[in-house]
Amino acid sequence: MKTKPYLKFIHCADLHIDSPFKGVGELPPPLNKHVRESTFFALDRLVDQAVTHKVDFILMAGDLFDEEIRSLRAQIKLRDAFRKLKDNGIKVYTSHGNHDYLSADFHPVTYPDNVHVFQEEQVTHEAFSKNGETQAIIYGFSYHNRAVTERKAAEYIRTDDHAYHIAMLHGSIETNTEHDVYAPFRLRELQEKMMDYWALGHIHKRTVLTENPPIIYPGNIQGRSIREPGEKGCYLVEMGETGTNCSFLPLQAFQFETFHLSTKAENFDELEQMITTKKEEWRNTGPAIIHLHITGGEGLATLRHHNQEMEELLDVINEQEQSEEQWLWVRKIDIEAVSPWDEGQLIQEKHFVGEMLRQFQQSERMDYWLKPLYRHRKARKHLEVLREEEKEKVLQEAKDLLLTELLKR
Repeated sequence: MKTKPYLKFIHCADLHIDSPFKGVGELPPPLNKHVRESTFFALDRLVDQAVTHKVDFILMAGDLFDEEIRSLRAQIKLRDAFRKLKDNGIKVYTSHGNHDYLSADFHPVTYPDNVHVFQEEQVTHEAFSKNGETQAIIYGFSYHNRAVTERKAAEYIRTDDHAYHIAMLHGSIETNTEHDVYAPFRLRELQEKMMDYWALGHIHKRTVLTENPPIIYPGNIQGRSIREPGEKGCYLVEMGETGTNCSFLPLQAFQFETFHLSTKAENFDELEQMITTKKEEWRNTGPAIIHLHITGGEGLATLRHHNQEMEELLDVINEQEQSEEQWLWVRKIDIEAVSPWDEGQLIQEKHFVGEMLRQFQQSERMDYWLKPLYRHRKARKHLEVLREEEKEKVLQEAKDLLLTELLKR
């Protein structure tokens, strides 16, 4: 029986080139530029990794761009990246997803001939050949409209070629609750297709759904908000007679991180010293935008509603970061501390405070209050819909602030 050749490729997805960033706040000019250019930086690192590892090709499984009206700058940057890959004998297979769907209004640029775009709405396949021999059959399709609700998995039909069979799919498991469900599938549907590798896209969290065959989300190449923490990048995939090996390669220019701290600090001076010390311990993580969640006792509780002082503390903590290569920018500090009152007892009382706490239990009205904001044409581009735990946090902070003021001794 004919042996299969050795094959090496990179699987990436969700590049979101030239993406805006949400919730980063006001940064000093050097760091602001670093953040704004980060998707381009990650793209450059992707190309460098492909060249360094001498891969045969790259798979880009949808959402190359962040908006349907993609910027010309983003398209030119990607075209130049493709040209560098061509100069190094590396092919590219790509498809379009729900963010960069093909029927959108944009001015396209011409890619070099080492790039194959799966243009059709239906699944098609393309052969990858090397040394005059077909070594892989690659399957894929592109979104022509923002929403694809059909079950595309049924369209993947393996050919009879003696080669590796690699499927690209921008979509999500039908039971997913964290993202819009497009091109829904069940894991068993993919496994039954007898593909050697499934290159998935759409979900920004790096996830290996199964190892045999590999069914993998590489995540996006650059985190864009605190909801996309940690390292971001691509997978280097090596196939041969002994099996398939998948290695993660980080590409991000910086990352988002949430750190949890416990402290006995009771004033801003002690809090500043503790955070400054911890930052140096985290320095190797950088560059990073950090959210701190700090828990403590009753002494810490008195600090959390001093908003002006908390802003000044952030300024002090961050003032040296402009010149750091491994910068760590503390974006936000959340404080969770033991309250000096018994909320369970207060809510039973027949007075104003008790009635106020009972009103807080009707939190479902929060969606009604926020709806006009999320429907605003300009505002909705820059706002992320609050998750249930975030709504609860906002309500809890508002409740604590009111109780602090009302129950002052």
